Amino acid sequence: MSNYKDTELTVEARVENLLSKMTLEQKIAQLQCTIAAGSEPVLPITSFPNGIGEVAAFTKGVNAKEVAEENQSIINAFMANDLEIPPIIHNEAITGLSAPDATIFPSAIGLGATFNPETVQKMADIIREQMMAVGYRQALSPVMDICRDPRWGRIGETYGEDPTLAAAMSVAFTKGLQSDDLRNGVAATGKHFLGYGLSEGGLNMTTNPIPARELREVYAKPFQAAISEAGLQSIMNSYGVIDGEMIVGSEHVLNDLLRDEMAFDGVVVSDYTSIEHLVDRYLEPSMSKAGVTALKAGLDVECPYPQAYTVNNLVEAIERGELDETVIDRAVRRVLSTKFKLGLFEDPHPRVEKQDSAYYNPANEQHSLKAALESTILLKNDGLLPLSKATSKIAVIGPHGNSVRLMFGGYTRPAGLEMMISRSMGDMAGLAQDAGFGDELSNFDGPEDNFVPADPFPGSSVLREHPDAMEAIQALYGSVTPTILAAIQEKCPEAEVIYAKGCDIAGNDRSMFEEAIDIAKEADVVILTLGGKYGWGGSCTIGEGIDSDDIGLTGIQEELAKEVVATGTPAVMVHMDARPLSSEFIAENFSAVIEYWFPGTTGGSALANILFGEYNPAGRLPVTAARHTGQIPVFSGQYQGNGYQNTKIILNKYVDSTKEPLFHFGHGLSYTKFEYSDIQIDSETTSDGTVTVSCKLKNVGEMNGEEVVQVYVTDELASMIRPAKELAGFARVFLAAGQEKTVQFEMRADQFAFLSKEMEWIVEEGDMTVRLGSSSADLRLEGKFRITNTARIVGHKRGFFAKSITF
Repeated sequence: MSNYKDTELTVEARVENLLSKMTLEQKIAQLQCTIAAGSEPVLPITSFPNGIGEVAAFTKGVNAKEVAEENQSIINAFMANDLEIPPIIHNEAITGLSAPDATIFPSAIGLGATFNPETVQKMADIIREQMMAVGYRQALSPVMDICRDPRWGRIGETYGEDPTLAAAMSVAFTKGLQSDDLRNGVAATGKHFLGYGLSEGGLNMTTNPIPARELREVYAKPFQAAISEAGLQSIMNSYGVIDGEMIVGSEHVLNDLLRDEMAFDGVVVSDYTSIEHLVDRYLEPSMSKAGVTALKAGLDVECPYPQAYTVNNLVEAIERGELDETVIDRAVRRVLSTKFKLGLFEDPHPRVEKQDSAYYNPANEQHSLKAALESTILLKNDGLLPLSKATSKIAVIGPHGNSVRLMFGGYTRPAGLEMMISRSMGDMAGLAQDAGFGDELSNFDGPEDNFVPADPFPGSSVLREHPDAMEAIQALYGSVTPTILAAIQEKCPEAEVIYAKGCDIAGNDRSMFEEAIDIAKEADVVILTLGGKYGWGGSCTIGEGIDSDDIGLTGIQEELAKEVVATGTPAVMVHMDARPLSSEFIAENFSAVIEYWFPGTTGGSALANILFGEYNPAGRLPVTAARHTGQIPVFSGQYQGNGYQNTKIILNKYVDSTKEPLFHFGHGLSYTKFEYSDIQIDSETTSDGTVTVSCKLKNVGEMNGEEVVQVYVTDELASMIRPAKELAGFARVFLAAGQEKTVQFEMRADQFAFLSKEMEWIVEEGDMTVRLGSSSADLRLEGKFRITNTARIVGHKRGFFAKSITF
């Protein structure tokens, strides 16, 4: 037996033994990726006689069994060489594996709104089982970006604006996906490293104007937490630019920061075709030169296919003296280490014996429903909600009210189906029309020469939904995804529930207004469903590469909202988008407002449960809702003196508006009321100590419910400017009516470390004010503690968020 197949040896020893047996060409192959898709997924394998590092498999299979069979054929074909090195097959999984039969959960921004890492970890555990059962061992998820600009179309992929919240969610996702032992797990890929969520103009793939200190303290925090607390195995670079350097070619970011400062020892994979951007932005004269730059910087695997990391490019670079083979060896070690840790050399095959339990377990849909319920935010309620099931006549109005497609966000299979059937593959970075995806959907799309593209909505550049795509989505998901209309009809079988679309998601067609207003006038209550469409391509209003210079409702939806209010009928506004609601009119004039994101297959049912009081909402805003675009950036963790968190002598104001957000970070209401009391806090701690904070929480209302207790800390005197208040921790707590519990948080002092003037991580002596409450603007209790000494610390070993217990 070759030593590298000896499971008694360490991973390091096995890697070195295998590396010693590999030719240069075989090494380079491990730094490559290809796409396997269409009717013949193994076809590209003929171009890779030396094996391959990774495969992006988007198979034609229509169910889990067929997906597993196709992935098995890919594995068999790539292992048919003398060394038998298995490939890592990857896919997207941010809200569930993007493949047939897989469970679909709410969009990431909705998961952030749950303020419940346990729900996210359980979700990721379900994703892990489903991926392994069909042969996927790497997820290009989760997104750990911090987004403080709702113009950016990828905000829905993030957990929101706050580094502490994102850190907790990133750790939870990574733990659930990778498990305690990677041999039984899937490698999580944190993305997009680094600072991608703050871009110039709110535009995708632009430069990221972030200072070095803020880059580390804020934007790197979720990545660091996942590395330090969950052993994150993989990271994907962003398309961005920091301080004039493209990250894909930056040794300062991918090596000095990521590996030396942050102690990451996993594999770095490229975002699709990102090396090409070095040429496109006039930083390198050719793909060959760009490949050398990226490889030296620390980029290990080029995805989704080799353009820079070709055998010819890298061998010739070595021959010219531009590249040393040791640089290739360094990257290959990381790839092979990942494969050994995953146990692929012992068992590279899909766990087909677990397909039934992984895919056809009713508990999966129940957890999707749980996540959808927990993600729902009650922004406003003047007593209209919950509704009575005895309501006689209910009007459901709006484009989202009777749409299966609009239950789903980006990076889900329905969004992917629409992209492919609509022939908009080129709208996803790194995927061209000729990538071979067209054959995958031969059951739905007719002959190429008969294809008729969709027209735009009148007065808009947004395309109408392609009928072929909607037919396919309806066929696959219609029977398992009740629309809002259908769910309300099922919930209230005795009521007359009527529907009118009212308007489209975009454009200026007002011809449907009259019908909508007529049914609103006749109804006892209106459920108005407005928002955006999240996905890829020209038929969406938000998503990857779909940014906006206006964060309000698209098209004429706000006009429709005004017409509904004018009828005088009590109305509930249900906002569904990947960015928060930014409408002063709606916030001021609707009796009840719900933030609903894109909930997935169980979304209609979840909303009906909430509307009629079968579930008491407790979601919280993971982002601050701006009143209008001119307030951007506005977020809870702004530095002292910035934005709406002014000190007394700072003179800054808008002459034409207020600086106050429309809704604050952490905001969310309930159908019951909670009372906070009896704060207890340790008076002092050392720089390497901990602080315990607790309070009593009582449900003083008449309905069972959950409260999200939030802890914010302010550094009262610091050597560097600090946030006016910093989220330190949170706990989602269930209380029956009349019940009281104690909620306790343990915070490490080094959780409040920051970078000194000398760019060293320090914990600084001084007084810290602690506030507890229901949101960043609704803080009920206050106390103080003191850190008694100043000390330098190792940044990657610090604390990231408070741990909580309830009793």
